[in-house]
Amino acid sequence: MGHSKNKVGVIQFTVLTIVSMTDGIIMIPTLAAGVGAISLYAWVTTTLGAVILAYAFAKCGQFNKKTGGLGGYAEYGFGKAGNFLANYTYAISLMIANVGIAISVVSYASSFFNAQLSTMQVIMYSALILILTAAAVVGGTSFSVKMSSLSMMLQMVPVLIISMVGLFFFKPDIFSAAWNPHHYTLVQTIGLSNSFTLWAFLGLESACSNMERVKNPERNVPIAVIAATVAIGVFSILYTTVIQGIVPNAVLAQSNAPFGDACAYMFGPEAGHVVTALMIFGCGGALIAWQFTLVELLRAGAQEGYFPKVFGRVNAYEIPVRGIAVMLLIQMMLLSMTGSPSMVAQFDALIKLSTLANLVPYVLAMASLDIMQRQAGKDSDLTRMAAVAGGAYSIYACIQCGMDSVTYGMVAVLVGLMIYGLYAVRLQTPYRSHRMR
Repeated sequence: MGHSKNKVGVIQFTVLTIVSMTDGIIMIPTLAAGVGAISLYAWVTTTLGAVILAYAFAKCGQFNKKTGGLGGYAEYGFGKAGNFLANYTYAISLMIANVGIAISVVSYASSFFNAQLSTMQVIMYSALILILTAAAVVGGTSFSVKMSSLSMMLQMVPVLIISMVGLFFFKPDIFSAAWNPHHYTLVQTIGLSNSFTLWAFLGLESACSNMERVKNPERNVPIAVIAATVAIGVFSILYTTVIQGIVPNAVLAQSNAPFGDACAYMFGPEAGHVVTALMIFGCGGALIAWQFTLVELLRAGAQEGYFPKVFGRVNAYEIPVRGIAVMLLIQMMLLSMTGSPSMVAQFDALIKLSTLANLVPYVLAMASLDIMQRQAGKDSDLTRMAAVAGGAYSIYACIQCGMDSVTYGMVAVLVGLMIYGLYAVRLQTPYRSHRMR
């Protein structure tokens, strides 16, 4: 009885799932403006693809009996190598995403202080943000959870206000002028928009790993994740449409703080500065939570024998200090490799790389789902169709990230296979946790 009281119902789990997919949206209006308001079509197609993936991942969570989240799903079809590759590429995705979030913090800060930053300055300030947020991880799980909740509120409250109140400031002529400024075809539009529209939904897979927290999970989890996915799609369409009808497209496409600029057009520059400040602190808090998630993913992988043991070494306070240092070193390398005079262009490039890396474990999970259901004694054609459709959409989304991203992604996978080969022997012996000397 007491155990059931700790479980959440379908409404609460829907809200939790929505929260898990709300980080990283603060630069999306600028990216959408780069394509035009016609990118609304991409939101519709991406929402449909995300709904299919949400249902498939709900089934993965239902049938899964292994640990490791996405890696556990992949292990059903591809063994230990699949488990490693899924978690390895997911870790890369988080590495890149966190760098992108750091750049978005710097982008909003540059708008707040009305500063023009050079490429080197962007790299330096973004590096400082990454170092500070990684240092905050020392605060532990409780601190990271609190920061995640606070950051969500700081970001979502102004976004909700702009989305609803902004309807009264919406100007059809501004929206009409922003519809298709580059004269893209519908196919081009969907392809060019797919990476940042799918970015808004990343995180749906993590919610399905918490089946044990939900009452009647076989019924409620699919309902919750599909409802949350549709809600995110509708919400994304709403705020991008509203902002594109308030801020002229030429201004929005170059904006370093799109939500702040939208608020400035609505209520004046002072209000815009307040929203920009809220976004800076909100996004910074979210980055602390994501740095913590990445640290824990790397530590768990090291304990399983997949990743170098440096990520599993802890000090007297159970903090993997050396692992955090290596993580930061990799992030600094990614930051310097993607340096660009335009923060918007740099953020866009990182989104594409992160999305592509995230899609690799998606494909592995979709390919494993039919095996998972058969081992669970099920044989549903609907589940099988969702797996095939979800896998096909994931492959399509990979292609739409661009050939440069696909090339880098392929290299990352090949490097991962080499790493697995070097560390596979550790899977044959139990991991012994030890402290740093």
